[in-house]
Amino acid sequence: MAERNGTPPPTGMGRGRMRGRPVEKPKDLKGTTLRLWALTKGHRKGLGWILLLSAFTSISSILSPLVIGSAVTAVDQGNPLVVLVLTLLGLYLCDWLVRFLQQFFMAAIGQRIIHYIRVTLFSVMKNLPLAFFDKKQHGELMSRLTNDVDNISTTISNSLTQLLTYLFTIIGIFCIMLSLNLLLTAVSLISVGLILLLTRVITRRTRKMFAEQQKVLGQLNGQIEETISGVSVVKAFCREQESIDQFESLNENLQKISTKALTWSGYLMPITNVINNLNYVLISIISGVMAVMGYIQVGMITSFLLYSRQFSRPFVDIANIYNNFQTAVAGAERIFDILDEPPEPEDRPNALSLTRPRGEFELQHVYFGYQLEKPILQDVSLKIPAGTRMAIVGPTGAGKTTIINLLTRFYDVTAGKILLDGHDLREYRMEDLRRCFGVVLQDTALFAKSVRENISYGREGVPIEEIKQAARIAGADSFIQRLPHGYDTILTQSGAELSQGERQLLTIARAVLVNAPILILDEATSSVDTVTEQKIRRAMLTATQGRTSFIIAHRLSTIKDSDMIVLIGNGRILEKGSHQELMALNGKYASMYRTQVGESIKQA
Repeated sequence: MAERNGTPPPTGMGRGRMRGRPVEKPKDLKGTTLRLWALTKGHRKGLGWILLLSAFTSISSILSPLVIGSAVTAVDQGNPLVVLVLTLLGLYLCDWLVRFLQQFFMAAIGQRIIHYIRVTLFSVMKNLPLAFFDKKQHGELMSRLTNDVDNISTTISNSLTQLLTYLFTIIGIFCIMLSLNLLLTAVSLISVGLILLLTRVITRRTRKMFAEQQKVLGQLNGQIEETISGVSVVKAFCREQESIDQFESLNENLQKISTKALTWSGYLMPITNVINNLNYVLISIISGVMAVMGYIQVGMITSFLLYSRQFSRPFVDIANIYNNFQTAVAGAERIFDILDEPPEPEDRPNALSLTRPRGEFELQHVYFGYQLEKPILQDVSLKIPAGTRMAIVGPTGAGKTTIINLLTRFYDVTAGKILLDGHDLREYRMEDLRRCFGVVLQDTALFAKSVRENISYGREGVPIEEIKQAARIAGADSFIQRLPHGYDTILTQSGAELSQGERQLLTIARAVLVNAPILILDEATSSVDTVTEQKIRRAMLTATQGRTSFIIAHRLSTIKDSDMIVLIGNGRILEKGSHQELMALNGKYASMYRTQVGESIKQA
């Protein structure tokens, strides 16, 4: 009966496993809660219905013991039970219907709010600058889009209705208990106080244990991931046993911590049941004595005993709901942190449109650093005529990719200017500017789509003949034809079934198909063999013909044909000129080239 009315049975352990789990406290509980409440705008009417249904649910739970007590009194006095039984059945039926409607409305409203949060979050993330993603781990961002949103969803859909029902039930039962007997109510309050104190003591202790458990679990997962992803290295260096030993050590540590945490959290329900049972016995004795003395009726004793059970149970559940709520609010804070991130700079008023630029660039005293205290580029000035095939070389961290990031406005200069056709890049519409670039990056980005769709990613709806022509120019057509379904072959995510060189040729074909006036090739040959390197080099020569091109390369043999080579070092331009001019200069570039290629100055 208690279970039908939403109250757990006296010895139930169903929710015990949830208690004591790690709780993440939000930084600003009130402020974040108010922002979450603001998201319910447009759903307030539905929430009002849920509030009303929660009240009806509580009324059903409250009246049932009273009806049962009246039935016991009627039996004791020899009165018929038909009306009371029918009333009780009607209460149970209404309780079921109200709970169904309550869950239906809450699920609908909750999912609409979560849908809005997901859409808003994803839309905002698409408009964030590259700097944001450079500072955040991709796994962390995925966690915010999935785990944090799911926590909010669970809290809205389940915890809110339970909390409202529990609060109404506690208030209603307390008022009825006071009206029935003041002394017995005081006895019940003592047991409730003991349960709350016990819950506080145990959860405070287990919270630290579960936090340590999560820490060790993270270490174990990290070790497993590293071992699986690097299994070839582990085997090559015969480190299998060491890997096993490390796993067993972490696993044993996790076992000890988890056992301790679960043991302590498991104390709560048994001890709570003991307190409730002692309270039950104490009330039975006191009420029995009072009944013998003629102060109360037998039916009232039955009602009060049922009420005492219902009164104490929700307090532990409310504490657990509050913990879940704090975790959800902490997740909401992380989501709002993303929503509050400044987007990419907006276009200036009266920004210039850009369709087909000549491609003349000029860097004027450019300064930039990802962190203000750590400059990457310092007073860089350079003029690139339209149609120039320019290569940028230099040691790792010199600022080669940084220049590309500035040209495409993934970042803006700290000081100085970058001009395109005589105008500051910031004067153009951002979308127009980026459409003028065809980009081939070191890390090939392929999608779980067909080869045809991957090549036409920058120009959707292009006829297949144009796609094939772009592939032929890039030198990719031959291996595409060998695929099971040719251009209709569906790639796995990232194109794992293709070699690194084949993936790179596909990205070059994509850049060719875009037919952008400006081309960027960032380390396009860094991870391929020499044969594939020559294929990519020929593809690069064809693709860059007649376009202003920027080529970043560590393999200097691939850039010999460039019109201009710029050597970057310590944030400055150290040398610039053609390959022949730099070799004749016999400076740092010449030294780097001879080291790589083994070519003498005379041969150069």
